[in-house]
Amino acid sequence: MKTFLFRFLFVLVLSTTSPAQTCREVVRDSSGRIVQTIDRQSQSGGTVRSTIRDASGRIIGTATTRPNSGGSSQTTYRDASGRLTGSASTQGSSSGSSRTTYRDASGRLAGSANTSRNSGFGSSTQYRDASGRLTGNQTTNGSPSGSFSGTRRDASGRLIGSSSGSGKCQGGAKVPVLPGVNGR
Repeated sequence: MKTFLFRFLFVLVLSTTSPAQTCREVVRDSSGRIVQTIDRQSQSGGTVRSTIRDASGRIIGTATTRPNSGGSSQTTYRDASGRLTGSASTQGSSSGSSRTTYRDASGRLAGSANTSRNSGFGSSTQYRDASGRLTGNQTTNGSPSGSFSGTRRDASGRLIGSSSGSGKCQGGAKVPVLPGVNGR
């Protein structure tokens, strides 16, 4: 799990947009160097399929987020060979806040994230490990057009990376993923 799931540094989007809408996210480290790109395709019924590439463009994994009833969703993570590496369960609320619980491939608790909606299209997320210890946070600012940008910090407040993107996948609840693990 820690070798793959936590490589997703920002949001996986759950939306109810029309079929085959796409967006791209670029993830950078604290020095501004590109470390990942995430391409998402929003399909009918709200399912979002994401393809994650490293800085060289090589596919390192995929994720599929499917909505459930009552504002919840389930995400499955797989490595480049298709092997299951973890999962996330997200429960949203009418206020725009959500709680996500992460598990490794064996079903063991791996961490959690609490996201609150800020004014406009922004959000803030706090991440915790399996023991409940704060490990980091991220702040994201969006726009009506679907573009967004954000920063992430470790538990001490030190800047460890940023993310930006555009496209038609924005909107709805977001499934955040724990940042800052495996050396990022």
